[in-house]
Amino acid sequence: MKKIIVTLALVAVAATSAFAQIGVGLGYQGKTYSDGNNDQKVGGIYVGGQYNYALTDAIGVAAGLDLNYLTGEEKTVGVKYKEMNIGLPILFNYAIPVAEGFVLRPFAGPTISFGLSNKGDMGGISIDLYDPDLGGYNRFDILVGGGVALDVMEVIRVSVGYNKGLLNRVKDADPAVTTGGLHFGVAYLF
Repeated sequence: MKKIIVTLALVAVAATSAFAQIGVGLGYQGKTYSDGNNDQKVGGIYVGGQYNYALTDAIGVAAGLDLNYLTGEEKTVGVKYKEMNIGLPILFNYAIPVAEGFVLRPFAGPTISFGLSNKGDMGGISIDLYDPDLGGYNRFDILVGGGVALDVMEVIRVSVGYNKGLLNRVKDADPAVTTGGLHFGVAYLF
């Protein structure tokens, strides 16, 4: 009985491994806070990992974890911003072979974002924008987005995409302040 259980477990691990792919990467992340009239732009880098599980030969779902570090400046009032957050994307993708060793992957899905820190600095005075008495920014956001990736020889993935935030990022703001941003990066697949 033990041999049967061990054999079944090994077959399950092998089958899962055959349909799964892990990637680690880095890239540029841009973000714009907008209330429809005014925009505040920040930009920076992200690093992260992703686990892509193939549901069929062409359809997959990728879950990831990204750490984003963004900076920006509002020049009219002299405020510098530094923001750090974690993103948890769940992206559905479709593999389209375009040439030997090249696979195009359009993707789309939600991302849950959690703010770790969001600081504003004005003339040496630092404020925590998540403090309800000072900035009133919300830590959580749910974004939806999509984009396209190109896998090269099943080793390198180059991607570009756009996410749009659905939640009001500033408490009690009217009109609502939402986010949107372009991202692009490169990942190593193994």
